[in-house]
Amino acid sequence: MFRLLVENVVDYAIFILDPQGIVLSWSKGAERLLGYREDEIVGRPIDVTFTPEDLQNGMPRRELDEALATGRGDDDRWHVRKDGTRFWSSGVATPLLDERGHLRGFAKIMRDRTDYKRTEEAERERQRQLQLLTNHVPVLIAHCDIEGRFKYVNKPYAARHGLEPADVVGKHVRDVLGPAGYATIAPHVDAVLRGERVEFETEILIEGIGPQVIRCAYDPEFDEEGRLQGFVAALVNVTESRQARNALRETEERLRTLSDNLPRGAVYQMVADSSGGRRFLYISAGIEAVLGVTPAEVLADASTIYRLIHEDDVPHMREQELVAIRELVPFDGEFRMWTRSGGVVWVHCRSARRRLSTGQTMWEGIFMDVTDRKQAEQALREAARRKDEFLAMLAHELRNPLAPIRTAAQVLRMLGVADPRAERSTKIIERQVEHMSRLVDDLLDVSRITSGKIKLQKGRVDLATVVAPAVETARPLIDARKHELSIELPPEGVCVYADPTRLTQMVENLLTNAAKYTEERGRITLAATREGDTAVLRVRDTGMGIPQEMLTKVFDLFTQVDRSLARSEGGLGIGLTLVKNIAEMHGGTVAAFSEGRGKGSEFVVRLPISGEAKA
Repeated sequence: MFRLLVENVVDYAIFILDPQGIVLSWSKGAERLLGYREDEIVGRPIDVTFTPEDLQNGMPRRELDEALATGRGDDDRWHVRKDGTRFWSSGVATPLLDERGHLRGFAKIMRDRTDYKRTEEAERERQRQLQLLTNHVPVLIAHCDIEGRFKYVNKPYAARHGLEPADVVGKHVRDVLGPAGYATIAPHVDAVLRGERVEFETEILIEGIGPQVIRCAYDPEFDEEGRLQGFVAALVNVTESRQARNALRETEERLRTLSDNLPRGAVYQMVADSSGGRRFLYISAGIEAVLGVTPAEVLADASTIYRLIHEDDVPHMREQELVAIRELVPFDGEFRMWTRSGGVVWVHCRSARRRLSTGQTMWEGIFMDVTDRKQAEQALREAARRKDEFLAMLAHELRNPLAPIRTAAQVLRMLGVADPRAERSTKIIERQVEHMSRLVDDLLDVSRITSGKIKLQKGRVDLATVVAPAVETARPLIDARKHELSIELPPEGVCVYADPTRLTQMVENLLTNAAKYTEERGRITLAATREGDTAVLRVRDTGMGIPQEMLTKVFDLFTQVDRSLARSEGGLGIGLTLVKNIAEMHGGTVAAFSEGRGKGSEFVVRLPISGEAKA
């Protein structure tokens, strides 16, 4: 009966080995599974059925030794048939002992489980691919059974709780989230376990982590017969994005509050396309205070704004806009706009542009009502004009009495009065008339220059030819104060294209200024040089010096460094203003330098040497 059993069970390979692993008997099932007939295999070692890898590792002997030691040697591995094909065997080897316990051999049973093995490997590969996919997505994925225990979690899910996936599988959701966290999602778990699909966003208090904002989707899992087996959860942690959104919302609210409360101004965003179409995305509430139109009207129709631009300023505004687009610079302009009530306001508009991915242009900027400033500037210009007119009138009115006074002094001198007092008085009158004439001339000149009434008579001028008459004019004051004057001129000469009369006046004023503000017996140096294409005039003195804060102010009209000087010497404070204006009229500059009080001063005039001067 046993032999019949062995011979008829063809799904199993049953055979006997001696203690050394030599085949002693061979069943029909063994022939069917391994391909060897009984006469081909009996007497040969069973090693021929093992793979080369197992033979190299000594697996045939190790299997038998395990069976002898433990009573059972597992044979779950790949084997080789006679034709060289491989199959997965699920088998066992057991030792055969006689009644005295001596080893007589081994019985071995094998079964072909290749399909099972390949299915198992396919499932393992599927799991590997699933893990590969799910472990590298920014989503927390979990698969739970109908009792709420984890069957699978991806690495991001486990890592969120500071665990490995193996530490989570098998545990109940409550044990991983903690009682407080699970209480938050429990109603949604109950819903999905009723077969409902659930989506929600909530804040969960996770132990050891703190509150987290999670967006979740729960999908029920059904088998082929429609029975609920569990659910799959996909979760995205949106804590940081919600915080970012909240921060952005707060920032937008602050900016909106600031822009809506901007005094007499508005902030805006506008999109323009290549065809000229314009659309405001945002404009703050201040637009209504400036122009009388509401933000809603502007958002509905961009032309509401553009129709209000003063017709005389439209061309200039359009040109500035084209320049901003062409040169990739911010738009910055001032123009007039009509208000809804019919009034006119001046606005200063500044906006930056950037190209959108749609090909459109985004303009973002601000415009302010600058009407008060414009009116103030106009008032200042009007005051300056009236001041210039007054100075011109004053100079002319002062000049009129000087001629008869000078004539009277000359008559007194011609009479030859022997009284020394009359001679002394005549000299005083002549000297003071001459001083007043110079002051009036300077006053007239500064008035003409600031009003643009002076026309330069330019020609090729050697600086040496203007230095001589300037020194001659300033010499009486220099000699009266016993100064030492040094003049340094290059032998080759320095020529400029200029008005010689005005250059002489400029040098005279610099020398006179140096003489006035230098104590007696000081030193004054006048030097002319050429530096590349620039002619340079320097006037240095050893006088009272200039404080740092006054170095740029000394050129302002009616400005004096030391007002304690006698008016007869201090003048009106317009000499350096004339120097600056004359230098700038010739395209040049003037600058003052000093190391401070008592350390002298230096004035440097730079004039360009033009092509006419080089000819």
